[in-house]
Amino acid sequence: MAQRVLTLITDETRYRGVTRIAFHGLLIFGVFLLIISAYLPWFLYPASPLNLPFKTYAGPILRDVFCVIVQYYMLVYLVKHYARKPWVLIPGLAAYYFVVFTCYYYASYVVKHYFGLPDDYTGSINHFERLSFREALFHPITFFHLLFIIERAFYPLAARLLIEIYRRHVRNLKLEQQYTRLELDFLKSQINPHFLFNVLNSIYVLTEEDNPRAARIVDQLSAMMRYSLYETDGALVPLHKELSFIRDYVGLEELRTAKRLQLELVLPTLASGDLQIAPFILIAFVENAFKHGVHNTTRKSWVKLEIRLEDNDLTLMISNQKTPNASQQTGGIGLLNVRKRLDALYPGHELAILDEDGAYHIHLKIRLTKSTRTSDIPSHTLA
Repeated sequence: MAQRVLTLITDETRYRGVTRIAFHGLLIFGVFLLIISAYLPWFLYPASPLNLPFKTYAGPILRDVFCVIVQYYMLVYLVKHYARKPWVLIPGLAAYYFVVFTCYYYASYVVKHYFGLPDDYTGSINHFERLSFREALFHPITFFHLLFIIERAFYPLAARLLIEIYRRHVRNLKLEQQYTRLELDFLKSQINPHFLFNVLNSIYVLTEEDNPRAARIVDQLSAMMRYSLYETDGALVPLHKELSFIRDYVGLEELRTAKRLQLELVLPTLASGDLQIAPFILIAFVENAFKHGVHNTTRKSWVKLEIRLEDNDLTLMISNQKTPNASQQTGGIGLLNVRKRLDALYPGHELAILDEDGAYHIHLKIRLTKSTRTSDIPSHTLA
């Protein structure tokens, strides 16, 4: 049973909708049990007999459950979005403390005046009763009263951490299996690369003087194939090399389509050498734009390609004209595979595909990783 639940939670395609709501409902129920277990000794074995109605007993439990749930979701949000941004995380934690204090301060007032509880076993109700909001916020004893509620939020956080570790383990196993299959497929279809490059070099030499355009195509094709064969064996590659590959591909498409293509290309002026990206994660979208926006017609058509960098966030924006006889399939094999890779490698990515009457638009945003290697720093500027 536990294995089935873990499998359901780690499956990105199934962990949504009702399943996700049910998981959070189970989490809240677990917090209820946690708080009740903390109050049981006080309820059952008080220092002096307590003859209180059930409503009064429920007051502090509801207060603590509410405060723990608020803490849990605030901490998860802060860590998930700003764990690597301390200049945002630290003020966020200060705001978190303020929100927790506010909830606990006013909830304690409600427990005393509407649920009829004179004080709880920590003495926090009377503490807050004696002080104004401002005085209680900066009072040194307040922090120790809040510690009782803060430490209880770490139990659901610990459960969330264990689930996240299991998710990453499953995701890495799937990724290793995918790369193993890709490597086997590559080995099956691989020919002697030295022979191929020698042939391309011979063609380049023969065409360099008589047909410079053909020589340029051969040179760009050779650079692309060398990158594909020798520089993409790892899980990540330097971003500037992937951008060079995209530039070479776009250059080949420009030469192939001659004057039929109206191209707008914007790439980062300088790709930091320590940024890395999964190889060929972007090219499927670029290739799709040319395949279905230019190749299906003999008329003039347009493609707009822009890649932006903001800190570690990369944004890809592609728009291409929809030709009258276009047969573009947004769910084709190429894009289906790249979607799976995005889910495995960049689980927090944003992907939007818009199909309009006259054009297709793709917007992709992913967060890149950094490498400490300095050998990958480019010695030239990408225009």
